[in-house]
Amino acid sequence: MHFIDQGEIEFDLPNDWVDVVASAWTYVNKKEDDAEQAVSDHSIGKDWDVETLREKVLVARVAARKKAITAKNTVWSKLSSLLSEQSAGKCWYCETNEIRSDNPIDHYRPKNNVKECSDHPGYWWLAFDWKNYRYACTYCNSRRVGVDTSGGKQDHFPVFMPPGWNQRKADENVEKPMLLDPIESHDCLLLTFNSNGEACATSDDESSEDYLKATKSIELYHLNHQPTTRERKVILHKIGRLISSTNELISSGINENSDAIKGNKIELFRLIRPTCKSTKFNTAAKIYLRQYEANDWVKDILDRA
Repeated sequence: MHFIDQGEIEFDLPNDWVDVVASAWTYVNKKEDDAEQAVSDHSIGKDWDVETLREKVLVARVAARKKAITAKNTVWSKLSSLLSEQSAGKCWYCETNEIRSDNPIDHYRPKNNVKECSDHPGYWWLAFDWKNYRYACTYCNSRRVGVDTSGGKQDHFPVFMPPGWNQRKADENVEKPMLLDPIESHDCLLLTFNSNGEACATSDDESSEDYLKATKSIELYHLNHQPTTRERKVILHKIGRLISSTNELISSGINENSDAIKGNKIELFRLIRPTCKSTKFNTAAKIYLRQYEANDWVKDILDRA
């Protein structure tokens, strides 16, 4: 996971974005009002007290709101290409560019429900807030089960307690999410990768928030899905071969400006550079390459990447 600068996104929002969002909320609000009117009409002749009517109206409005927000999914889909550009087409959580994935937009704070809080209505007021969008692959965003792992963020949004969740638009709790967020630079430092290709916490303190945040994110983002760990291992071995080949060439007296050595260095640059469209898992690759930074030429690549 590498840092995504949301400020870059704001500059490129569509010119009609404010109008698109306003129109979506007009649609949602009307559907809620229509649902309330339908309940009121249905209540005529019924022996409902005020509290019963109020509860039925609330249930109807919430159901209508969820349905209406879902019906307006083209609003966030409108930003898919823009969000994709920030990561060279790769998932913001796992850094894969799996072409078979539909790469949906994930609402970091779920819009309809929060699985960890049964009475939470979802962060519906952030449904059309672009700052709540994350570009995510299917394995990170949706429920999936692998050979040895299962995961998928879905409507999960665990937080450290207290203070707990904001459950209304007016709530102002300073939430402490338990899920890593690529727009937070500190969060991007909490993951590392071992020689088996597995994501793991950088912290060894199992009671620390940093450790708990990393391990919960590994689980829910499905970061150790078996094919994913295998691909990271392939990258690790590829880096090892490139290092060995380059050092052998240098030791044999080959000029460092030779095509062979320059080709190896370029390939290493591609493996660790997040903006390279032909590579994936670049953060893992960079961590693996750091194992060889005692070589001055490797340190130069790391410093310039």
